[in-house]
Amino acid sequence: MTGSFFSGIGFWATDLPSAGAAPAGGQGFAMSSDEMRAMLKKAEDQRTALGQQMRAAEFTFKAVPPAEEPVSQAAVNGPNGVNEAGEYYHGHLQYQFNYYSELIRRLRQALGITEAADQQAADSTKTIKGSLE
Repeated sequence: MTGSFFSGIGFWATDLPSAGAAPAGGQGFAMSSDEMRAMLKKAEDQRTALGQQMRAAEFTFKAVPPAEEPVSQAAVNGPNGVNEAGEYYHGHLQYQFNYYSELIRRLRQALGITEAADQQAADSTKTIKGSLE
């Protein structure tokens, strides 16, 4: 993600041997893996709720003026109109969704949780390595 919310900030699970030590003077979050898993669950739940809100909010910026006259047109499509406010709200939800997505990615990485594609690649590497030995 370009312009990451957490650029230069590390995440460390203090009780995992693979986590390593935080660099001296490094900025970031260090917590136990249990605390990190709890935070990950909350972040995933919040991102799911935001996804539902975003789907519901799609209608907030697609309003159609009730009449073909200037006042109705301005109230719906004009500055500070219904559609502009709806677009702003939807954009705000998208911003939050992106924030949680990056937080979840960083927490998973700190906990050593691999995504399905990463796991498949790791399994394929093991298979190829075994056949070459």
